[in-house]
Amino acid sequence: MHRTKSAVGTYRRNWRERFTEEPYYTEGDRYEDYEGPYLAGHEARIRDNARAYDQVEAELHRDWEAKRGTSSLSWSKAQHAVKRAWENAADFVTGDDTHKR
Repeated sequence: MHRTKSAVGTYRRNWRERFTEEPYYTEGDRYEDYEGPYLAGHEARIRDNARAYDQVEAELHRDWEAKRGTSSLSWSKAQHAVKRAWENAADFVTGDDTHKR
């Protein structure tokens, strides 16, 4: 599935605006640390929509460890954001671009 820069910008803006409302957020966490996990979960759902999250979680963990860059999040914290983005991307995959809020 091809996404436009506008769609990616909207996606990032939505997460930036609400990441502090997520149950895994801790005071002082930075959006920049969560952006990678959100994108990873979203992209994985688009690639593997037919599979359950439990079936791809180990792959996502390996990818996170390899590509986490400068994020201060450990997998134990990042995995919650990855899963939340995976769940949220279901609407994106089905064409419902309202995304859960």
